[in-house]
Amino acid sequence: MTPIHQSKIERYAELLIRTGVNLQPGQSLRIGAELEHAPFVRVATATAYKAGARYVHVDWDDAPTKKQRLLYSEPQYLDFFPAYEVARHQEMVDETWARLALVGDAHPDLFDDVDPARMMTIARTRSQKIKFYNQAQMSNQLQWCVAAVPTAAWAQKVFPNLGGDEAVNQLWQLIFRTCRVDQPDPVAAWQEHNRTLNHVVNFLHHHDVRVVHFLDSARGPDGKPSTDLTVGMTDAPRWISAGSSRPDGLFFFPNMPTEETFSTPHNGRTEGWVRTSKPTFPLERRVEDAWFRFEGGEVVDFGATVGQEVLEQFFAIRGAKRLGEVALVDVRSPINQAGVTFYEILFDENATCHIAFGEAYPEGLRGSEDMSAEELAAQGVNDADTHVDFMIGTPTMKVIGHCADGRELIIMEEGKFTDQVLQGA
Repeated sequence: MTPIHQSKIERYAELLIRTGVNLQPGQSLRIGAELEHAPFVRVATATAYKAGARYVHVDWDDAPTKKQRLLYSEPQYLDFFPAYEVARHQEMVDETWARLALVGDAHPDLFDDVDPARMMTIARTRSQKIKFYNQAQMSNQLQWCVAAVPTAAWAQKVFPNLGGDEAVNQLWQLIFRTCRVDQPDPVAAWQEHNRTLNHVVNFLHHHDVRVVHFLDSARGPDGKPSTDLTVGMTDAPRWISAGSSRPDGLFFFPNMPTEETFSTPHNGRTEGWVRTSKPTFPLERRVEDAWFRFEGGEVVDFGATVGQEVLEQFFAIRGAKRLGEVALVDVRSPINQAGVTFYEILFDENATCHIAFGEAYPEGLRGSEDMSAEELAAQGVNDADTHVDFMIGTPTMKVIGHCADGRELIIMEEGKFTDQVLQGA
């Protein structure tokens, strides 16, 4: 590793800890990482303690170890989740631990030969047992940031024509570029990026957009437009860009990189059909070339060229058939312009427009901070035991906004925000 490369890695860790998570002096930090991420985790841990962390805990993840349970555990034990895990997650909520989640698969496609029903049982149990923790994160009671660290296997998947070391180096360079680490002042670059995305937010708020209509006239195999989907928002939609804030106002960036402007749809107001434009990985299994048809906010039919059986198990999860998020991403996104499929949701969802099935972000509803779970449900905020993004944007996509006063506005043309939107007019 060259000194210049190491210097950028240290800048990256500094950006994630002090700007992404925005760790506060005296606050504890939880880091989630794969074993292969260890060299970077050590740098991030040192950075956290230099920033005044009280304590740093690392949750190490090893997919081959997890697979042993999926393959060999007795079926009656798959829904076991130890009480101490619940207790420590509760402590992290009570003490407002920040979280840095590092992604970058060290073993891509490892679970392809695993029964998705067994995976669903484990995933659903975990989600139910620590739902309070996931809700605390999704409602921004805790700061959190998802970021990436390359692994040899992941880099080779993104760049199959490059040698191992060269592929890893190339992936590092893409991460530095898309996370603005290569800018003279990365923090200032992120602040400017947030202001730019807020122009889109201001446009959507100013015109009180209540329905987002995705229309892709490119024909699918059945001769119909690839996508003709209307996503109805709640009665008080709030659009969010790069940054979020805790209830006390502490600002942080949940994703690095990020290019999306997103909100929370009403879970009963989606109609039509949509096709995916990139692979995604519910239950850690690949799904590709999928399509979904909605009626009354619920998926009533679906299919996929790859992963049909995975979708069948996924949609058996409580709340998974309804939307919890809709996001707008310009195809000029630097992630999309990289010209590769990352096979990692953090990047691929920030390359193009997407929808998410399952649990909703309450912050996408104005006034949600003071609402009970019952009040949120009454407003159409989806409650579920999962949250998975599916990419739907294309270079031929038009997005039309239907305003509360009946006007229609073009938000995107050919996958790009209009000049009016980008100016926040």
